[in-house]
Amino acid sequence: ISTPESMSLRLNNELGDCKYQFILLGSSRMAAATVKAVRAAGCHNKDVPTKVGTFDTSEEIFDLVFATRQLEFAVDQYNHMQGWAPVHFAALYVTTGIVLSSPPEGLYLSGPVLYTQGDTSVTDTLRTCADAAFPVCPNTLGPDGNPSKCPCSDRSKIVIGGVVHGITSDTFWDAVFAAAAQGADDMGVDLRFDRFEPQESNEILFRKMSAKILSLCQGGVDGLFVSLSDPVIVDAVKICQELNVPVMSINAGFAESKEIGLIHHVGMVESNAGYQAGFKMAELATFDKAICLNYESGIAVVQQRCDGFKEAIGELGIEYGEVRVPDDNEARFKNIVETEIGATGDWSGYAILIAGSPLIPPSLDLKKVHAGVVMGSFDTNDLTNEAIDNGDLLFAIDQQPYLQGYIPLPILTHAAKTKQLFLNHAIESGPSFVTSSPNEKLANCVAGSFPVCPEHPHEDYNYISDALIILGYVFFAIQALASLFAIAWMIYNRKATVVRASQPEFLSLVAIGCVIFAATILPLSVQGRYRFERNAITLQETETLSEDTQLVDAACMAVPWLICIGFVLIYSALIAKLRRIHTIMVSSLSLKRIQVTREKVLTTILGFLLPIIAVLTSWTLISPLRWERTVTKTDFVTGFPTESFGRCTSEHSAAFASTSACVIALCLAYALVLSYKTRKMPVEFSESTYIAASVIYFFQLLALGVPIMIIARENTNSYYVVFSLILFLVSFGITLLIFTPKIIAHRNRTSEEVLRSNRNSRISMVPQPLLLEESHGHGSSSVAQIRERARMSTILRLDTASVGDEERILERDGSVRKNLPHTSTDQGGSTSREDNDQW
Repeated sequence: ISTPESMSLRLNNELGDCKYQFILLGSSRMAAATVKAVRAAGCHNKDVPTKVGTFDTSEEIFDLVFATRQLEFAVDQYNHMQGWAPVHFAALYVTTGIVLSSPPEGLYLSGPVLYTQGDTSVTDTLRTCADAAFPVCPNTLGPDGNPSKCPCSDRSKIVIGGVVHGITSDTFWDAVFAAAAQGADDMGVDLRFDRFEPQESNEILFRKMSAKILSLCQGGVDGLFVSLSDPVIVDAVKICQELNVPVMSINAGFAESKEIGLIHHVGMVESNAGYQAGFKMAELATFDKAICLNYESGIAVVQQRCDGFKEAIGELGIEYGEVRVPDDNEARFKNIVETEIGATGDWSGYAILIAGSPLIPPSLDLKKVHAGVVMGSFDTNDLTNEAIDNGDLLFAIDQQPYLQGYIPLPILTHAAKTKQLFLNHAIESGPSFVTSSPNEKLANCVAGSFPVCPEHPHEDYNYISDALIILGYVFFAIQALASLFAIAWMIYNRKATVVRASQPEFLSLVAIGCVIFAATILPLSVQGRYRFERNAITLQETETLSEDTQLVDAACMAVPWLICIGFVLIYSALIAKLRRIHTIMVSSLSLKRIQVTREKVLTTILGFLLPIIAVLTSWTLISPLRWERTVTKTDFVTGFPTESFGRCTSEHSAAFASTSACVIALCLAYALVLSYKTRKMPVEFSESTYIAASVIYFFQLLALGVPIMIIARENTNSYYVVFSLILFLVSFGITLLIFTPKIIAHRNRTSEEVLRSNRNSRISMVPQPLLLEESHGHGSSSVAQIRERARMSTILRLDTASVGDEERILERDGSVRKNLPHTSTDQGGSTSREDNDQW
């Protein structure tokens, strides 16, 4: 049947004579056409009417069953449960390795569930929501992608309660409580599951459990799980059933749970576990007689274990015996068992099933004396793992308490809205036979109850954006290229008068200093998370340093190093240059010839570099800057951080930063003083005007930028941009102020113009007493005065060459003086005009 038309035609032909009393449809997609064909043929009004039923359900099918009553029934297989259950169980297996034990039925059944015309359990809301696949908030769409007619379920408002007899001193229940908490977190529901302290007696404990159960049910929980450890608990649960609270049992009370009609029991069916233990023991060893060690006081669940074991041993045709022993007196324990089996011999041919964990230690002590006996045990712990490794135990039965705590949460959460449950009453968490001890990794996970990383709220780390970091790199690249261009220009024009007069070795240091200063942008761009690794679950800091901590710490300390070294290198080189000029100028005024050596120049530079290096080294050794991240906002519910800021801090950073600033301030002050003293030197020899301008420019940037940086301290992007911009503008501005005048002078002046500038400068710098005043319309100079002017010229020319050329120029000074004209003087002591013109 390929089309609706062909389906209708086929149905009309088949049903026209009303020969069928009942029609069962294998698919609901044929329901409407079948009902229509039955009614068209009048089969529904016959003395024996034709009735129709179908598999599967939908909103249309529910209408045909309950509204128009054209269908007798519909068979539901709980397709919603078929969707969520495999996902939960698969996730459990992937994260824990735990699987459910196979039930006696062989599989867990989601159907069939029969809905008939008189069924009142299916409400209009349930029908609508089943068709919309029970959407969970914030999802408000149906399976078809259109807005759902069913309001989404807000699981945060679903309340699940739990009451069990596991007191705080019983470590078995640690995994149950941890798993329940994880299940509630996974489902996003409100779990109310308190653990009782040890009581004076079990009777008092059970009364308190009963009171807690009634309180939860009367308070309006959406689901409840309990351990039916006493009849008084059963009575309280019956009241919850009357209040229509879905209740399921865990761990204890399988028979009672089934008897009073609870929705499920999650745990190990004790008799089934004992039964499987009998066959497992026969599989692993050969023996003639089997004994079950039971508690002397008699506990129902332990008795069920021995009963199941007895049944299996009987089916195997092996002799069976049961011995009741105390769980608090090892001497009596030993005496009772040896009386039953025999005080001597190795007990070969005997097999013992230890029915409870308190009986394991004395049983293993017996194994040391009677080595021929084989043993298996209920429950697992470190002692059973060691005994399995040593060969003292064949197996230990794990009832997987983690599943007992976890499984009720998804079942009750889904049932609260879908009303869908497994058809199996028992969801069996065990038995799981352990025949080898777990490896270290698994043992740690079991001990920690398989911790799951929580879904932490998003944390804003306030990282610098990638675009701004790239912008910072561009700033540095521009400065690096500018410095490289300046150095390359000086090398290329090294023989030019302007370059030689500018003392290129000092200017090269200035260019390098500007690059170092701008390089501060690079470590400023480095950022990290928390200083120490954080626990993946609690987010508490551990004692392990994060992988990037060392890198970020180094970047923190690199910032002051690069700023201070770069800045001091710039101005110490300029100071050395100015000081050399100033020294020569002062010597010329006293008519002395001097030589300024490389050592003297280097001393000036080191005089500023060494103090700042000493301060920075002390800072690095005593109180280095370290990366720290401070949490500024936390989630109201979980307390997990939602926003944090990272910055470089140290205990004494303010003191060391102030000391460094003082060294830099002294450097700038001295540069300003020398600039003032050499202010009349031309630009070819001295940059005093531009050095002063650079200092003023620097302070202007600080005056504008520092307040902005303080205001933007909590905004990492703004802080980074302002800081990077200040670093770039300072370094690039100094580069332009120092080198641009040299480049312009080189382009606009010829060598002769430079020499004329030098001569004009020499005249202007001759001491006032040596200048002759013109009188009566003309003036003349004595030969001695002319000699001194020539000597002054030679001294000043020292500044037009590098430090290494000084000796050559000084030698030239002697030849100049030898070539002075020998003129006669008149009685007035002055030379003739011809001599003056000759000179």
